[in-house]
Amino acid sequence: MNLLSASRTAVTASFKRWTRSQNAVEVLAAARPGPWLALTAFVVVLLAMAAWAPGARLFFGIPFTTGLLCAAPMLASGLLFSVVHRKRRRIEPWGWLWLSFGVAALHFFVAALMALSALPGATVIASLFLFTTAFHGQLHRVTPRQPFLAVGTALALLAALQLRASNGHLALFGVIGPAALTAELYLGTFALKHDKARADAERLRAAVHAQLLEQQERDVGRLSQALGEILGYHHDLDNALMSAGSAADMLALLGAQRHALGRADFEEHVRQLNDSLTQIREMVREIRAKGRRYAGTEPEAVELPPLLEAVQVSMGLRFPDVDIQVEVEQDTPLRALMRGGAPILRRVVENLVLNACEGDGKQGARQVHIRARTEPLSGRLEVLISDDGPGFPAARLAGPAEELYTTKPQGTGLGLYTSECLLRASGGMLHRQNAPGGGALLRMVLPREFR
Repeated sequence: MNLLSASRTAVTASFKRWTRSQNAVEVLAAARPGPWLALTAFVVVLLAMAAWAPGARLFFGIPFTTGLLCAAPMLASGLLFSVVHRKRRRIEPWGWLWLSFGVAALHFFVAALMALSALPGATVIASLFLFTTAFHGQLHRVTPRQPFLAVGTALALLAALQLRASNGHLALFGVIGPAALTAELYLGTFALKHDKARADAERLRAAVHAQLLEQQERDVGRLSQALGEILGYHHDLDNALMSAGSAADMLALLGAQRHALGRADFEEHVRQLNDSLTQIREMVREIRAKGRRYAGTEPEAVELPPLLEAVQVSMGLRFPDVDIQVEVEQDTPLRALMRGGAPILRRVVENLVLNACEGDGKQGARQVHIRARTEPLSGRLEVLISDDGPGFPAARLAGPAEELYTTKPQGTGLGLYTSECLLRASGGMLHRQNAPGGGALLRMVLPREFR
């Protein structure tokens, strides 16, 4: 009983990893009712030509009614799947099981055509079957560890073999069957390794980009601080200029009597002093105006739900073993105000989810939950990112995030620090703590756009 339970748990975990490696957006885009109706018409025309066209009838000789019956499970499953998922934005686990059945039904249809056709035509259809299985292996990331579609392909081959037109088809199935399964598993494994290599390259690029953003944010912070200090001095400068102007006026009245210079020469010096003070006053006014103009860019409104879903897809491809879930409050529009717009906010969220998935470098999270809502008291936006990883070291929760500090051997220490800096620059906050049940809990608070 324990062995059966462990096997069931292992299969379930493997199936979840397989579903997380899929691109649900691409699958839903291809599974619309329109393409399936077009495919139905194409299959009917193709079977009619293979059964009744003079040249094709001798080469293929596929019975129209039998071929259409073999296509019925594929077409019915695909059309019903497209209708059920027409307005959905994600595929549930039962939907992936349904999809697996639909792919197996498609493989059965092509294999059945190969079994029903005359031997010369069956050789041509065999190449189509080989291409179809290889394509689905690459598209759906079929590997020896997640061989669910490959099992469906093997069952489809066995079922279609019962329809063979002659014993000569046994040799064809004996060659094409193993070759198709091998191609399906090989291309799926290759695609998965390519995804991992691309994720590693993206991680490196993100680290470099984060370092550049951190440097830019630090430079902008210094500039803003300098400009703020300059703007803070304007009152003292005005007073100093007013005193100097008053002194110049007094010199104009009394200077000719107390100094040896002639009145004309003294008035010329006073005029030059007043001109210089006027010029200084204009320069200070210009500096003040420029400081107000360039102290910072205006925040941009960013839609949170599509941004969080994009982060879920990108990080899911990078970490297929981590279950990343997104929960968004639907009652009110969630539009955050962020300097730099959607690219900067997405980079912040991706940095935080990346830290959760990687953990401390030795242990990472297996589940990450992202929840977005409106704070009931302040009305600001709140994004909570929780995970079941090792959490933060207790010593690092007391103070702010530090640059170049990391517990990961290959880490840069910039992700959390940069995210906190970028949030503060937009008027937001980042709170870090460990959840009572274990794992880290990050709370982002963002300004919200009110329409």
